[in-house]
Amino acid sequence: MSNPIFSSFNRQSVAPQSNSNSLLDLMRQVKNSSNPTEAMEKMLTNNPNFQGVVNYINQNGGDAKTAFYNLAAQKGVDPNTILSQLR
Repeated sequence: MSNPIFSSFNRQSVAPQSNSNSLLDLMRQVKNSSNPTEAMEKMLTNNPNFQGVVNYINQNGGDAKTAFYNLAAQKGVDPNTILSQLR
């Protein structure tokens, strides 16, 4: 199973490093908005490219944090490393 966060992007011709940068740019936009929670919700529900992310979160009880940690464990990735990159 591929990473639903990165696979949610339509990146047929984009290099993997660019995908990470795109995700970081999106996170910065959400973080810098006047209402980050609302911005994130709108991004996830209004953009069809994020349906894989929404589906994965729903498969994990609707808890994004649980989904993130479960996916990190499945992939053998340290979740704290990813979180530190997003800060």
